[in-house]
Amino acid sequence: MSTQAIGRKQERQGSRLGELTRIAQKLHRGNRVALGVLWALAGLITLLFIAIIVILFLQGFGYLINPAFYSFADNGVGRQIFNTFYILILSEVFLFPIALAAAIYTVEYAPQGRLVASIRFAAETLAGVPSIVLGLFGFVFFSAFLGFHISRLSGALTLLCLNFPQAFRLFEDALMSVPRDLREGSLALGTTRWLTIRKVVLPSALPGLITGLILSAGKIIGETAALVYTMGVSSPASVFSLDPSIPSDTLTIHLWYIKTQGAGSIVGLTAADSSAISSGSAALLIIVLLVINLLARGVGRMIQRRVMAA
Repeated sequence: MSTQAIGRKQERQGSRLGELTRIAQKLHRGNRVALGVLWALAGLITLLFIAIIVILFLQGFGYLINPAFYSFADNGVGRQIFNTFYILILSEVFLFPIALAAAIYTVEYAPQGRLVASIRFAAETLAGVPSIVLGLFGFVFFSAFLGFHISRLSGALTLLCLNFPQAFRLFEDALMSVPRDLREGSLALGTTRWLTIRKVVLPSALPGLITGLILSAGKIIGETAALVYTMGVSSPASVFSLDPSIPSDTLTIHLWYIKTQGAGSIVGLTAADSSAISSGSAALLIIVLLVINLLARGVGRMIQRRVMAA
């Protein structure tokens, strides 16, 4: 090969190498720009979230440290705290087994076809229905048609309809994340399918199930529109009863009522007081959600260790 041919070949290789270098540099620049945009958006959202929490705590701090704020008076939140935990437990008693049973059926038993696709489509469609619409449905169906009236039971059943789609899909994802090898290994040892689900699948899917439980608990505690129509905006004298047939209000309903309709109807409550009380209620609500999340994760990890050890 002549020297001239060798020179042309080296020139082509150098040109190709330079082109590849320019492409790599362009890709790296694009990656840095995209990463910078994502970090900027994440930082902005974080700052907004922190600002909201700080403003609420600053405005409501005086009430958070005031013992009278936790009293049973009209502008106190003692009754609402009890009702919030009561409706949370009652709703989860309905929601968790029904959503988990539906997820087990669609993942473990039902043939993957039109039926399962229709169930998932219906759940996704129901998830897009506004909560106020489900609140009106709960009032018409549970309160009026079934005769449960304005009560905790009507509110809990309405929350079941509201949170079922999300809990169902989260539980499905948790079950589907369990490797197929674990199921096949258990069945190969001669166990039944239900025993495999109970001893192998559910313990392995427990972190995802706990996540679904926590997210549904957050939606239950933070719901207002669906409960105004089905539970009411006030609590009777027998509020500390476990009777599900009585009306009651939660922290979010109390927050909304104090800020809007109750601002001028409660004696001695000014507009500034209603704003401070609503801010204190919102800050307390954030604290309650944080405590519930931490407790649920801690209890979930403890249960998982015990189940896996057994």
